[in-house]
Amino acid sequence: MSAIKHLVASLRRRALRIRVGDVSEAFASPDEFIQFLSARLTVPNESMERFVHMDGHALQREARKMLHAYQNVIDIMANSKQTGESLTNLWRRLDISKVPDDHDWPSILFALGTIEHVAEDYQREALTYYVRFLEARRQAVDSFRDHSKKESGSELSLTSMSRNTAMKEMPVSPDMALNRYSRLPHCHTVEVDLEEKPDITVFLGTNRYRLAKHGEILTLKESGAVRTYLLKPGRNTVGRSSQCDVHLDSHQGDISRQHLIVEINTGRRVSLMDVSSRGTYMRPELVGKSRNDTGAGQQ
Repeated sequence: MSAIKHLVASLRRRALRIRVGDVSEAFASPDEFIQFLSARLTVPNESMERFVHMDGHALQREARKMLHAYQNVIDIMANSKQTGESLTNLWRRLDISKVPDDHDWPSILFALGTIEHVAEDYQREALTYYVRFLEARRQAVDSFRDHSKKESGSELSLTSMSRNTAMKEMPVSPDMALNRYSRLPHCHTVEVDLEEKPDITVFLGTNRYRLAKHGEILTLKESGAVRTYLLKPGRNTVGRSSQCDVHLDSHQGDISRQHLIVEINTGRRVSLMDVSSRGTYMRPELVGKSRNDTGAGQQ
């Protein structure tokens, strides 16, 4: 009887009930929750309408707000992964004031931070899909900023610039340009065996790098460049920020300020975690052999 009670209690902990806006939503499993979140990745028409009527300065402020919101979430997820601290304990660091109102995202994230004994799978999936939504929103803002620069002095409207037109003017994504490579799952650890293949190609955004192992030394080198970056044992942050352990050239526009985390272990494997908005890419066979040990949710 006690075993049955334990099973029932366990199933209840795996279920989730939250209030989103004026509606109470119930989910029997994280998979059901993922379906719910998947419908909240696109930018609503009303937000696109607001972007149309913003001038260049307002769009820049909006883009900066998206960057701050994105970095806030990435810091929380990376900290949880690196320290082992639960997302529930770190949830207080989530700045709800930076969360856009679209798709009731503030209600969703607030509810997940206030429910007792919520399964961390739900929290991790919510943050992962929220990051994907922020990426889509930032890309939409950037497309309107580009158009605003070209059309400075003229008033924009949805009749002169439809949503579809705006999206067509967005830069070609690495997913299209790098058709022979696979994007690493966002904010999930992937392990690569560099003893088996000590020299591999890694794309940071659309920038080609070589990750090479020479004995116990691991290096990162940009294709065609002279400079080689030496990675230290343990954790290495890689990106354009001067605070990163590996500070890449700032002229690389599609490399994030904090783009990739490389963990050099004592064994033969190296752990990689993409924390960027532009993506990290490797050959599919390398990603396929790697281990994703953070659960089911992937980008």
